[in-house]
Amino acid sequence: MVSSDYYVQDNSDIENKTLEAAKNHYKNGKYSEALKLYLSLLNTSISFKLYYEIGRCYYKLDDLTRAEEYFKKSIALEGLKNSSYLYLGNIFYKRMDLRNAIENWAGAYAYKPDDEAVCLNLATSYFSKGMKFQSVFYYEKYLKYAKEKGNSYEVIKSSIDKCNEIGNESLQKARRAISARNNKSAIEYLTYAVKNLPVSFDINHLLGKVYLEENDFMHALIYLKQAMCLDHRSLDVLQKLASVYINLGDYTATYCTMRRLLPLVLHNQQEYLKTVKLINELNDSFDAYSYQGHLEWAKRYDADNNYHMALLEYENCVILKDSLKDEFGERIERLKSFINPEERIIRICLEKGGTYYSNGDFKTSNKYFSKAMLMANKNSSEYKLAKSRVMDV
Repeated sequence: MVSSDYYVQDNSDIENKTLEAAKNHYKNGKYSEALKLYLSLLNTSISFKLYYEIGRCYYKLDDLTRAEEYFKKSIALEGLKNSSYLYLGNIFYKRMDLRNAIENWAGAYAYKPDDEAVCLNLATSYFSKGMKFQSVFYYEKYLKYAKEKGNSYEVIKSSIDKCNEIGNESLQKARRAISARNNKSAIEYLTYAVKNLPVSFDINHLLGKVYLEENDFMHALIYLKQAMCLDHRSLDVLQKLASVYINLGDYTATYCTMRRLLPLVLHNQQEYLKTVKLINELNDSFDAYSYQGHLEWAKRYDADNNYHMALLEYENCVILKDSLKDEFGERIERLKSFINPEERIIRICLEKGGTYYSNGDFKTSNKYFSKAMLMANKNSSEYKLAKSRVMDV
């Protein structure tokens, strides 16, 4: 009887040496040599990291078409934690395709929100599109995370600080005007304030509120929606936004706003029953196609890289027709990661930090808690929790 033994050769040592040699070539600027070694590894292994390294080599060799191909292959294998988005953004920017550049840089931001270069790319790109809300949003992120604080940093910081000063001074003047029952002057001050501080919740909220009092529902809508983008759990904003939509005769938007409002009034029986009653009355007036207007706006905002408003409208679609979760659920989660990736990272850091803390490994837990503190708002419970757990080691 003839026996046959099957032997699978272990090439891991050879692959590791090839990888090390490729990395050294890349580090020394020998991109063609690095590329040859990385491509040779495709015969035995496929991974998002390998595709990423091949894409980087092509990028350095200015073969942008091939670089794009391999960066996209990398993302197909790992769609979240992937630096390929940064390079794809750069490629599209070089082609003067600002829409796709921003989309990919937003993907890089979702992975590493503390990457100052990504924040600055997004800020300047939105500025060039005339989208000041988004531009200032990312300039503030850049200032928060910047490690290199050279001339560019100082210029940007000085400009943002000046805008903050002007915006807050105008806000105080507006509040005094409101106390004097002079809404006309208040609107003038607040309009000037929001031009300087477009991402201020207080300014957008107050300006929307004053316009509502003046029955200027279209202007009220603009600023209350921006306020909601900055704090989607503000009861007062949602209540006033619902009032605006009712006055504008937009009942699908009213319904969606009331559905968002419902969890916030659970402990107020009278308000809860009133909200449920209105929701039920509105629900009877819709059909299977009532979401379509919101979908049209969602796609429009999405195409313009206006991710805050796109998220709002995609969520409205799902509120109006629950079965659309299957179609738009993934995009909704992606847009959330574009806008607030810190939330996910803070949660992970607190969980991992807590585990190491419980096991007495304070050196490792400190790393996670420090990261959570960097990402979190200093007034938040997450920041305070992380700070309380940092130990002297």
